[in-house]
Amino acid sequence: MSRLLPRRRLSSSAAASLRDLASLLSAGRFHRAVDLAKSLLLSSPNSPGATVPDLYNALAATPAAADEPTEQGGRRPHSFLCDAASALVVASARLCLPDGALRLLTLLADSGAGARAPLPSLSSCNLLLESLLSLGRHADARAAFDRLVAAGARPDTFAWNKAVQACVAAGDLEEAVGMLRRMGRDGAPAPDAFSFNVVIAGLWRAARGGDAVKVFDEMAERGVAPNRITFNTMIDGHVKAGDLEAGFRLRDRMLRDGPKPNLITYNVLLSGLCRAGRMDETRALLNEMASHRMVPDGFTYSILFDGLSRTGGSKTMLSLFGESLKKGVMIEAYTCSILLNGLCKDGMVAKAEQVLQMLVHIGLVPTRVIYNTLINGYCQIQDLQGAFSILQQMKSRHIRPDHITYNALINGLCKMEMITEAEGLVTEMGQNGVNPSVETFNTLIDAYGRVGQLEKCLIFLSDMEEKGIKPTVVSYGSVVNAFCKNGKIPEAIAILDDMLRKHVLPNAQVYNSIIDAYIESGATEQAFVLAEKMKSSGVSASIVTYNLLLKGLCKNSQIAEAEELFYNLRNKGPVPDVVSYNTLISACCNMGNIGRALELNQEMFSYGIKPTLKTYYALLNALGGAGRVHEMENLYQQMLHKNIVPCSTIYGIMVDAYARCGNEAKLEALKEEMTEKGIAINDTERTNFDLDRSIASPVDCTVFK
Repeated sequence: MSRLLPRRRLSSSAAASLRDLASLLSAGRFHRAVDLAKSLLLSSPNSPGATVPDLYNALAATPAAADEPTEQGGRRPHSFLCDAASALVVASARLCLPDGALRLLTLLADSGAGARAPLPSLSSCNLLLESLLSLGRHADARAAFDRLVAAGARPDTFAWNKAVQACVAAGDLEEAVGMLRRMGRDGAPAPDAFSFNVVIAGLWRAARGGDAVKVFDEMAERGVAPNRITFNTMIDGHVKAGDLEAGFRLRDRMLRDGPKPNLITYNVLLSGLCRAGRMDETRALLNEMASHRMVPDGFTYSILFDGLSRTGGSKTMLSLFGESLKKGVMIEAYTCSILLNGLCKDGMVAKAEQVLQMLVHIGLVPTRVIYNTLINGYCQIQDLQGAFSILQQMKSRHIRPDHITYNALINGLCKMEMITEAEGLVTEMGQNGVNPSVETFNTLIDAYGRVGQLEKCLIFLSDMEEKGIKPTVVSYGSVVNAFCKNGKIPEAIAILDDMLRKHVLPNAQVYNSIIDAYIESGATEQAFVLAEKMKSSGVSASIVTYNLLLKGLCKNSQIAEAEELFYNLRNKGPVPDVVSYNTLISACCNMGNIGRALELNQEMFSYGIKPTLKTYYALLNALGGAGRVHEMENLYQQMLHKNIVPCSTIYGIMVDAYARCGNEAKLEALKEEMTEKGIAINDTERTNFDLDRSIASPVDCTVFK
């Protein structure tokens, strides 16, 4: 055997340790031998991968390898060599240095039976497979398994399961399923629940739910009972795929046939209900848990708090929080951050701070995420004093603010137009070793743009590049929008061209800012040219783009062209929305074509588009002005039926209409209604909606944030 492996000369100290190792193996002291082998591998001047075969080669040359007596008086070198190989493999696996063990396994497997090269024990090889999997070396694990089989070994269920795991982890699901189905046949060991669980989980992760169900059904056919992990994996798969009912049917089966659901089962189902917005059903599930004497854990409450935060259920969150305290459930930092975030989203920031204080009192150690949540919450409700108070608490606990902390504060200051103070925080960031992020600069650029300090916008854009931060479409978009709002369209176009030169692809919002500016300045033709350039550059025009173009045509009294564009949208998309209809309706009313405006109003209903107050303002104003009082009254009743609350301007239209036609009774009745609703009566003057505001929404600057 020793001739089959390359020899390396061992040092005197290594030779002494080798003799000790051989003695331990001969005496059957395997675990002590493994410890010594680990020391030898770690102290080797060569790589452990090269040392393992060397050590085996040296052990194979010791007298113990050829001089092991048996009860019958013969010799048993194979036992010593098997133990030697096994000890070295186990030592390598436990050190997470499997290369040497792999080399040894390859050399032994390739030596052939005639060369008297016993393989390491199956248990040692299993440990090697497990080590390879833990290191993410899936291909090596599968190759080692195949080498064992080829050398005539008969791996047990554990080894087969590790090979199946390796296939799943590597994404080779077909081979994993194939191996699973080969188990129990042709001398292979039968699969167990673990074998199926690994494959089922892999199939669900790969979005192959149908195949996962088939493999699950095969368990009954092959006489393998699903365990809780099997059921929980199946329920989780169904829930994440959106089939909650299938998950509940499996829960029912567990209750009926066993094994009984555990906390994980219920957490998965609760997560599904929360994700589906079915919060009203969670209480029944919690009650079911209680009936089985099952206490929710912190993760249960995390799931519920997250679901409630999406639906604005702050009161229920606080009730559940109180319930958790009564049950003695420790709310950890992760759960706490979700609860506080939900309360802050509903504007209950002071209450969130109180909750934190209660949890700190019973042992919770606040984290940076928790403090950032509160700081951002206070900034969102423009309570900067509260935000900076939390910052001081954070610092008093020696928790260093990060860029998220500073960005929240900077955003809060900018919303209050305290831009100088926001810049001061940027300076503080640098002093504290916190690098500004792209969001930091974007917030400041947007703030300066809103107050018309265009030069500052350009300075910050330049600063970003100097600091190695690449401006994003949001950065450029805020600058473009700022220049457009200040009527500087050529400069905005120059920034757009700069974006393209720097390979920052503008989005629809950037183009819409310039198109809107063209429309406002009366340059409708240039707006259409830019819209075509936008489409040719690969950016799809949004409905906002087309609404702006419709507005431009209507402002120019080009109603026929506007109608043509409108119906092109109806046929080719994007689908017209309420702003599109309001634009045309207002234009038709202004041109005196009330009949067409009413037709468009009816068309909105047929397409399921709900009219707005602007829709009714345009129509009621036109009908009242034309003296068509009866139609005006019918439309007013329709508006009330649609639960649209009239404003003072709507009442003003009707007051004027009744006054012009001399209907004093209805005029007085309407004034009485206005008085009851607390609406001021002004007989001589009313505020008209600006036409541009009624027929098309302005570009929303928040899209750049």
